[in-house]
Amino acid sequence: MKPRAVVAMLVALSSALLIAASVAIGTESIDLRTAWEQWRAGTPLHAAPELSIVLNHRLPRTLLALLAGGGLAIAGCAFQALLRNPLATPYTLGIDSFAALGAYSATVLGVGASLSVMGFSLVQLAAFAAAAIDVLIIYAMATRAARMSPLVLLLAGVTLGLLANSGILFLRYLARPEQLINMDRWLMGGVDLIGFEPVIALLIGVTPCALVLLAQAGKYDQLGFGEELAAGRGVSVRRLQIVTFLACSILTGVIVSKVGPIGFVGLIVPHAVRTVTGSRHRILMPLSMIAGGAFLCACDILARKLMTGETPIGIITSIIGAPFFLYLLVRRRFADWDRA
Repeated sequence: MKPRAVVAMLVALSSALLIAASVAIGTESIDLRTAWEQWRAGTPLHAAPELSIVLNHRLPRTLLALLAGGGLAIAGCAFQALLRNPLATPYTLGIDSFAALGAYSATVLGVGASLSVMGFSLVQLAAFAAAAIDVLIIYAMATRAARMSPLVLLLAGVTLGLLANSGILFLRYLARPEQLINMDRWLMGGVDLIGFEPVIALLIGVTPCALVLLAQAGKYDQLGFGEELAAGRGVSVRRLQIVTFLACSILTGVIVSKVGPIGFVGLIVPHAVRTVTGSRHRILMPLSMIAGGAFLCACDILARKLMTGETPIGIITSIIGAPFFLYLLVRRRFADWDRA
């Protein structure tokens, strides 16, 4: 067996262990054997506190982290391949800032969070709609020219992100104190949701988009040699750009609307996986999904145990992600993008 295949298997095994640990470890310690016996005996949840904690709190929380982390990782991987830039992620394009602007706007306007459509509150729908608007603006600006420039996309995304942040500051000035507390907590990100409704919503939004992106893996490999060469090998570059933009924006918008903006997952996970698998996207993308979910599960474990009260998971990912990415910058040259 090839060394990279062995390493890939170890990555997958380590990820599976982290996912299992996320179910086993919580804010409070419980006896998992007791929960298992209660499940085997068919004990009602109201009479089985250990089993209720596992099924209603830890399991959905783990699945939520798995879906959110995997979705952000594969979206980051796809954008890095499409734009041929190691810093490209959905957040680089301002999607998170526009989603936050949409959520802030709905909150300040007094839209009820108790109302929901297909499992999404109106605040979450506003976040998703704003993220979609951001992507449409970037794509419209980039396609005005005959050729879509990756640099134009990145600059447009950064500029729109700054514009959205200005709007957020204005809304903070108008907001009431209780609204500020709620929205600031949402901006820190978190998977501490109860029940399976948010898991189902993410499953419906993330799964089809991830499958579409995985189907483009071979085309991303060809695109790495340049747009002209990829087109000469039968890749419809414009179609690939449209498909990637649509899939990544829907996927990211759904995730951000549910769990808030959780940074660095889509940036560092693909690079970390690439160091052991190489740049073949047929291997890189599925392993990035698995590793992204496991990474967010590990960060969620730290969020539960680091302090007496839970630490927002977005803080944990930033504390881990920023130094790790600086390490990657120092130790690697990102040679895959040298020719771009």
